[in-house]
Amino acid sequence: MQPVKPPRSNSMLPPDPVYTLKSDMGYIQHMNFFQGGTSQLLAATEKGLVYFWDLNTNRASCKKKMGEGILAIHSYDDKIITQEKSGIVKLWSVESDQSINSYECCGGHCKSITVGDTLVLPQEHGVDLVNKKTFEKTKTLLSNKENLGHVMALEKMEFESNTYILAGYESGDVILWDATEGKTCGDCKFQEHLTTLTFDSPMGRGVCAGASNAMQVFSIDDSFNISVKCEVSLPSEGCNIVKVRPDRQVMVSGCWDGKIRIYSWKTLRTLAVLTEHNAFITDIQFSPDKVSFWGANIMAASGSDGVISLWDLYNH
Repeated sequence: MQPVKPPRSNSMLPPDPVYTLKSDMGYIQHMNFFQGGTSQLLAATEKGLVYFWDLNTNRASCKKKMGEGILAIHSYDDKIITQEKSGIVKLWSVESDQSINSYECCGGHCKSITVGDTLVLPQEHGVDLVNKKTFEKTKTLLSNKENLGHVMALEKMEFESNTYILAGYESGDVILWDATEGKTCGDCKFQEHLTTLTFDSPMGRGVCAGASNAMQVFSIDDSFNISVKCEVSLPSEGCNIVKVRPDRQVMVSGCWDGKIRIYSWKTLRTLAVLTEHNAFITDIQFSPDKVSFWGANIMAASGSDGVISLWDLYNH
């Protein structure tokens, strides 16, 4: 593994956000582009409120009480899925404002993900795969490794039309499962106290980060061997979220110091540092298509400062 070394900066003056969404949201945990569209952005908060932001007017059209301490939020059709810090997962009908189903996962800080019709949820010793429409468990993924601690981060990987699940643990171990067969395919030891990981399936490369001042870049080969390739240092400790933009041109990190760092995904050089937030970054989401009001794809970033910043990085 190469030593911790900041890549040579090729940064330019950072752009300004196209807009900042402010209200009485408080601590924002997670966001979701409603129904996979671009007209509404959902913001789930520590207070258990979900804010519906209309991106055509940049105003909150409504807010709904949908639990306590919502950690993650997903949507499909006219349904919303909320995952609470306590471990309670609920399926909501937006039309009736009623919870119509529930499931229990491990409480804590690991945010669930969706893969097609599957909801991937952390459990005490592994991961549950649940049908997001029926809330019926289809499979449990377990590892025979000991002393892993809690699951801290989840990500999907696709290879030869098959789906795989990556889970990062408190211990720093990352486990890879075949989601269809339910068997372990690979594992690797990373830094302890992981908080986030992302993976670019076409490139076979990913990034994980956590409480330290370094992000670890890793690869997974055709034989499912996971290996750390290099480390990218951060100016200060702590990273909550790393994501590769859908066009696979840039990688973005949201850090505890409130800064959003933009890197070339090819070279890992720093392109820009965004400083709009004054408290740590909690989530980053990319719009699935152009937001009509801005005529561009938008990156949304949320913070513990109760602010959502909207960015047009494609034209900078």
